[in-house]
Amino acid sequence: MATHLPESPRERATSRLDRIAIGLSSLCLVHCVATVLLAATFATAGAALANPAWHEIGFSLAIFIGAVALGRGYAAHRDARPLLIGLAGLALMAIGLIRAEGLPEILSTMAGVALLAFAHRLNARGHLAGSRGHA
Repeated sequence: MATHLPESPRERATSRLDRIAIGLSSLCLVHCVATVLLAATFATAGAALANPAWHEIGFSLAIFIGAVALGRGYAAHRDARPLLIGLAGLALMAIGLIRAEGLPEILSTMAGVALLAFAHRLNARGHLAGSRGHA
């Protein structure tokens, strides 16, 4: 089965941003799990990974990449689902950032990251469908 890539440079850039966002979401999930495991095993390593700067930088990147990729996606294929799901994911991530400790923070952040990754996946699929003339 052949892979259909978006045709315009703008669609290719947005698709690339979606793939980067999905990769960053995966790294965030690994970070969350590693923080818990390392905190339980080695206090110093867990404390370094739990530094709020990681969360602030990650959330800033998520907002920026999400706004650009999901915004362009909506403009291109007029499907609001990725944008709305992405906003819900960012909201859960913000709740995790505000809570800033314990299991509720981890669960909220991981759920938000998963929703945001799913939104980017839907967005990328919308671009592929649009490049084939189905959107």
